[in-house]
Amino acid sequence: MINASGYLLSIIIPAYNNAEFITATLTSIHQSITDDVEIIIVNDGSTDLTEECINTFYRNKNCNNIKYISQKNQGVAITRNVGLAHATGKYIGFVDSDDIVCPNYFSILLPKLRDEKYDIVEFNLTRDMNNLYQGIPDMSSTITQHEITIADDNYSPLLPTFRAGQWHLMTKIFHRDVIGDERFEEHRRYEDVIFCPFQYFKCHKILKIENKLYYYRVNNNSITENIIDSDADSIFFAMRKMCHYINENSAKRTVATLMIVNCFLEGRKLLRKKKGYYRYNDSMLNDIQNALACSDTRMIKKKVIYKMKYPHIDRYISELRYKIVTACKDLFLRKGF
Repeated sequence: MINASGYLLSIIIPAYNNAEFITATLTSIHQSITDDVEIIIVNDGSTDLTEECINTFYRNKNCNNIKYISQKNQGVAITRNVGLAHATGKYIGFVDSDDIVCPNYFSILLPKLRDEKYDIVEFNLTRDMNNLYQGIPDMSSTITQHEITIADDNYSPLLPTFRAGQWHLMTKIFHRDVIGDERFEEHRRYEDVIFCPFQYFKCHKILKIENKLYYYRVNNNSITENIIDSDADSIFFAMRKMCHYINENSAKRTVATLMIVNCFLEGRKLLRKKKGYYRYNDSMLNDIQNALACSDTRMIKKKVIYKMKYPHIDRYISELRYKIVTACKDLFLRKGF
């Protein structure tokens, strides 16, 4: 039940023009919800029927643990920050308004949180609804999990996490003391990459649940399906932020290098998807070379080191390839092939 300091868990749901899916999202959440949990829904200026769907869902439900906030459109980062400002739970989690949690989501997670033993509890997601965990909650043998312990400035237990680079915000439950006063970077996309890695460096004990407790819906309106020019800038911003962090926290350099490399490769990929080649601007070129300078090069493949050391050559070769391929395609089209 609710304690003097608030709920055990706050779930923040940013909502924007998800009328088609939000009822299914809320239905999945309420399958195993208890009085230990508060739900904070922040409607970020939706222009469709999202608000009507939310009101309809709760109309005949006696729910005292729901907070609904409506604001003008400000973007998902600010929306999540508004949710954080209203959260009272000892732990904080996030669910997107077009996704689904497994039927046992709360019955699995809440017992892991009660003793406040863990700084972060994380689990896996799936993009196939058929793979969503459907186990029986009182059969602990169906849950595969392991602990990650960080002690005495030894951050090597975090290497697998940083190597995987799976920074999905929705698959992590954070102790509120870990987040503290930190907030999402406003007006940036890929805010989970900018936010999540830094929380892990504050941890002493993490629980990793291997089961897939979260269904991530592949939505045509999602960020990953709608790349914009500034997306690569956001990824390089995350890389630059980690470089500044390393300069003041050298003990974390080796582990942090894996995040830096992942950012470089992801930013590079976004540029190619949007521009057709690795079109680094001058700021990016500077960021890449600074990133290499502050990294532990033992953690970087030689091929990647070369690309980071000479990004202008990487850009030139990819641009040349892009122009040749484009010219060939145009030629074939004119000749009717």
